[in-house]
Amino acid sequence: MTRWILVDYGEVISVPQSTETIVELASLAGQEPDEFRERYWRFRLPYDLGQSDDAYWSEVLDRDLSTETDLVEEMVRVDVAGWMTLNPQTLPTLLEFANEADARLALLSNAPESLAIAIDASGWSSNFVRRFFSCRLELAKPNIEVFEAVLGELGAAPQSVLFIDDRTENTQAAATLGIQTARFTSVEELAHLLDDWESEMR
Repeated sequence: MTRWILVDYGEVISVPQSTETIVELASLAGQEPDEFRERYWRFRLPYDLGQSDDAYWSEVLDRDLSTETDLVEEMVRVDVAGWMTLNPQTLPTLLEFANEADARLALLSNAPESLAIAIDASGWSSNFVRRFFSCRLELAKPNIEVFEAVLGELGAAPQSVLFIDDRTENTQAAATLGIQTARFTSVEELAHLLDDWESEMR
């Protein structure tokens, strides 16, 4: 039975967006950083589900940007770049464990198409045999249907999968299907969680 380690991207493999990125985006938007951050997340779900760049950033900036192509492209560029800094320890820890445990890596991220394209184009993403993005599934965590779809695509039994995410609501949703879960809080804790899973699977 193939064992899978299914991993979230944002704030697990990547580090959180920096304050500098938020300030730069807020400046482009003509908003204060706190206002911008609130609007950024308030309107994010449809974007993660496949909404266009124009439509999302028009919502965030509260004006029609359909004729402001350059501004939309710059917002997308800065936003994507802000999510592309990796935690320097997470991926090596996962790769080492997967190799020793004979497990395969898969990625599951709530992400718009622009970020999905950037992740797919990165050199490191080839370490993930399968990569699943909400914008392409048209489903987002913590919807339980996301995990049903991923299990189907992997051809995996729930008990053969360990799902790692930094958000409790996402791990709880996966657990309802019998998927083993681990909430990411730090790389050091992740190593212990992986060892515990390996012990349970023996």
